[in-house]
Amino acid sequence: MRRLHYLDPQLVGLDGHYFHYCERAVRELKGRGIGISIYGRRGCNLVCAGMPVQPLFSRDIFAEAWHDPETWALENYHNLNRAFLAELLQIPPDGFSADDIVFFPSLIENQLHAVAQWLGRLPHARRPSVVVLLRFLDHVMEFIQVRPHHDLVPLHYRHAGRALASVQPRSLICADTAEMVASYRKIIGLPVLRVPIAMDPSPDAVTPGRRSPRDGRPAVAFLGHTSKLRGFHLLPEIIARCRPGSKSPRFVVQVQNRSAALAEGLDAVLEKLDTLPRDDLTIVEGSLPSADYFSLLAESDVILLPYAPAFYGHSSSGIFAEAAATGKVIVVPAGTVGAKLAGEYELGVVEAAGWNPKSLAKALDEALRDLPGLSAKARVSASRFCREQGTKAFWDQILPAIARQVSDGVEVCV
Repeated sequence: MRRLHYLDPQLVGLDGHYFHYCERAVRELKGRGIGISIYGRRGCNLVCAGMPVQPLFSRDIFAEAWHDPETWALENYHNLNRAFLAELLQIPPDGFSADDIVFFPSLIENQLHAVAQWLGRLPHARRPSVVVLLRFLDHVMEFIQVRPHHDLVPLHYRHAGRALASVQPRSLICADTAEMVASYRKIIGLPVLRVPIAMDPSPDAVTPGRRSPRDGRPAVAFLGHTSKLRGFHLLPEIIARCRPGSKSPRFVVQVQNRSAALAEGLDAVLEKLDTLPRDDLTIVEGSLPSADYFSLLAESDVILLPYAPAFYGHSSSGIFAEAAATGKVIVVPAGTVGAKLAGEYELGVVEAAGWNPKSLAKALDEALRDLPGLSAKARVSASRFCREQGTKAFWDQILPAIARQVSDGVEVCV
């Protein structure tokens, strides 16, 4: 291949997983001698592994253009795909060739059809191979399921996925969990490739001996998005239930976005967290650059992931993958992808029987009681998890799959 074009409308800053995910991918591909172009969100001013990120996209993938309850699914699909197409068309076509790959690490149905339309407008000799990673079954999210006509969303996925395969047979539609693969194979009616969860830890995250000032107390961390889907609203009661007792854990909670939390109706949760004693709780405000995020990860004994099984029973979690890869003890609810991976890799994971504060606090207490044994188990399993679920494993699967399509003589459509 000549070049890989990395196109991510979620790439806008140093925070979260998007920048780190991109950085690890770029380093891996550059190490293989592959040229890279990176496109992110407008307003970004980023350099990723020595490569400038070119600002292109105007919207978050979950942005909406229409709110009429009777037509929102149709209007969003039409308007947002049209806007995404207009942005893709801003990239000069002479920068592409049939020997290239374009990689979209995070899209939903409201961008997927635009990719097919964009490819159809490129000259035949300039249509690259395509890799699309579907990370979200957005139609199983609560805020979508309560809306009328939400059953149109899978149909939009089906239409867009099949349009993409029609205009560019050298396309790979991928997902990083077995559950997502099975769901999208059924929805789209085409092959969907299961790929590793390409989340590698920073080397600093596995440096031994990094501890917080309170060495005698186990540290329990909640990191990532401020969202009900991630169980943020359960935290005050979990913390309250775990404060008594001889282990006396110290909690670290990242409040990544207070305005988003308020918009989601989590103001009472924030107020409760703000009133908890600071000897027991450290609140980390705002987004974190990768170095700060991995520093917190390294200093934590237990990573608390009180994720909603209704959503994370399908979707992967970057924080889970990074915690597993760094040998951390993890608490997750049963029925999540994390719980299933725990059995597959014999990770240091404790499952909560239910998605509620009582069950999660009980699981956390169990993790703290057996912390030395679970930590030893987690460290043993980390190397295999890194080897099979990291960035290298991801590209070891993707690049040969594209090469096989080329060697099999799969031609782009005119």
